Formats: sequence, C-alpha cells, structure tokens
Amino acid sequence: MYKVKILHLETTSACNAACPLCPRECDTHFNKDTDVTTLSLDQVKMLCNDDFIRGLDKMFMCGNYGDPAAASSTLEIFKYFKTINPGITLGMNTNGSLRTPIWWAKLAEILNGPLDYVVWSIDGLEDTNHLYRVNTNWKKIISNAQAFINAGGSAHWDMLIYEHNEHQLDSAEELARDMGFTWFRSKVSKRTTTVEFLRAP
Repeated sequence: MYKVKILHLETTSACNAACPLCPRECDTHFNKDTDVTTLSLDQVKMLCNDDFIRGLDKMFMCGNYGDPAAASSTLEIFKYFKTINPGITLGMNTNGSLRTPIWWAKLAEILNGPLDYVVWSIDGLEDTNHLYRVNTNWKKIISNAQAFINAGGSAHWDMLIYEHNEHQLDSAEELARDMGFTWFRSKVSKRTTTVEFLRAP
C-alpha cells in the first residue's frame, strides 16, 4: 500500500521563458544547453505503476526548471492519470505563452474534474508582464487562457507584485474576473492575497 497521496511530476526542464529568479537562470549547476530533458509517457509508466496512481489524491506539474507546456507528452500523461484514477485532482502551473488555443482547449477537456486547475503565472498587463516573465508573449498568454476557460477549464491567475507592476493590480484582477478566471492571487514577498470569483453555473 502506497502512502504517497500527492505527486509533483516534473515532465521537462525545457522552458521558453528566462525569468531572472528562476533556477534555470540562477543555478550555476544547470546548463540549458545540455541539461534539458523531457519525460515520455512510457517513462512515466515505468516510474508510476497503476496501483500507485490509483492511490493518489492529486498529481500536479509545476516545474522547478521547466514549463509543463513545453513537454511533448503533457496531454498524454494527464489523460493517462485520469484514465487510471478518474477521481484524481490534476493541476498545472505555466507562464501560458507556449502552445496554441487548440492545445489549451484539449487540456481543459482532460482537466475536467471539480478540483482540476491550471495556475497561470501572469505578472502584470501587456506592458509589464514580460519585464519579469522574459521572452513570454502577452497576447498569446491571454488567447491561450481564454481558450482554456472557454473549454471549461478552471484557471487561476497568480501575479507576483513588483514596483513596476503594482499599479496594475486592480486592472489585472478586473481582467481576470472578466475573462472567467476562477480566482486571482497576488503575492508580494511572503504576503499573499487571494480573490475567489463566483463562477456562473
């Protein structure tokens, strides 16, 4: 009998962004030219047998070095876990600027459980998000997030507050509400503020 109930699965160390405080940028032991790897579905099956997956309450992909959307097998892996354990909660964190609206709509179809979610790390509006989320594309992020929401996905907006974007907090929260995000959370250092929106039935 397995005692593990929550699994953080890092499917890739690949990422399109270059956030200054990310371990990809700060860790002198990590080499983006040689250390980038991705897990295949077959490898995940070798690491996690069916009995182990059935015993889990939750599996999420957050990434210490990579964005789960950069992995070629992310949809397959989520679908596999849901097939083996239909009651599992699935979650993911992303900068949101990878893939297409079609891909995100497909993800929403898989993450269809009552507690399934995707956290979108969006640190401001079009003129500020890229200042920390270096190399990301605002228009693509918003388009992807809207496709995910429109397909029934529960989207959570996570915003890091800096001097360059603190004036946009109210506007970002309003946009999150208008787009249909489930909740909006702002974080300044160790302080966290969460606003949960009531979703239409």
